[in-house]
Amino acid sequence: MIDLHLHLDGSLSLEDFKFLSEYNHVELGDDFPKNVYVPEGCTSLEEYLTRFDLPCSLLQNEFSLAYATKSLVNRLYEAGYVYAEIRFAPQLHTLKGMSQEDAVISALSGLKSALKDKENFDANLILCCMRQADYETNRETVKLAVKYKNDKVCCVDLAGPEAFHTGDFYKELFDEAKEGGANIIIHAGEACGSEEVIRAIDLLHAKRIGHGVHLDLTRENVRKVTENRIAFEFCPTSNLQTTSLPNYETVPLSDFLKNGILVTINSDNMTVSNTDVLKEYRHLFKVFKFAKYEVRHLLMNSLDAAFISPELRSKLAVEVDKKLDSFYQKVIEY
Repeated sequence: MIDLHLHLDGSLSLEDFKFLSEYNHVELGDDFPKNVYVPEGCTSLEEYLTRFDLPCSLLQNEFSLAYATKSLVNRLYEAGYVYAEIRFAPQLHTLKGMSQEDAVISALSGLKSALKDKENFDANLILCCMRQADYETNRETVKLAVKYKNDKVCCVDLAGPEAFHTGDFYKELFDEAKEGGANIIIHAGEACGSEEVIRAIDLLHAKRIGHGVHLDLTRENVRKVTENRIAFEFCPTSNLQTTSLPNYETVPLSDFLKNGILVTINSDNMTVSNTDVLKEYRHLFKVFKFAKYEVRHLLMNSLDAAFISPELRSKLAVEVDKKLDSFYQKVIEY
């Protein structure tokens, strides 16, 4: 019902692929649709990320980016979600003439168009900096996150191959983001260890951590994340696919929750990973056997961690409770 870690380019529907390939005159390849999903036997995050080349090639103009954003919002609403934060890297959509700002404006157009006729549902955008990009390119992304922070852009993120640079490399960049009043998320503790999570909090001003499953739960680390109300965006299936974790049994959900850490359950990439939030809860239910109140706790964690107003949070909490029985039944009827 709520997804806080959802990449646009990793979540195009198969119908989106077909439509946009015709519109953009881009071949999908002889192995479509197999080539849009994570490859079997994927051995690393870097290999996983190769699945974004094809969708990004389809999102290099204003119409296509707006279309894809609108399509995703519509699909989330139809599936019964109450809120989502959709992230993308505007710098990856400039290969055919769009500026980063053109990309942001286009995605916002699609988002707002989709939201017009929807009640009891909302969505925002997150702009991603990329670890492999140069400083000025990332700085432009940060500036746009600050510029549009009151216009449905709720946050700036740092994504990409985690081992490319350690967090201290980006300190000046995210100092600038904080000074501009942008909320900050950092992908950390997925491909690398606990030290990257701590750098994200101490140096990069992260309010949420994308993944973070390798955080060592020492007394000092637990104190740091709980006192600062740092939320963790768990995406279990993608963690297995990138070999960050070996299986669902090793998702550190219980340990994090027992230590009072704010954990949320998310899809990461609905198409690349062939998943959604319901599937993620089902996978985890097989291991952790959630009671309904525990599912509600996790959903409310997502609302608590969402970058929304207190008024909207209260409104959406009512919707979560209205849909809780139905959602829980779907979770346990796997």
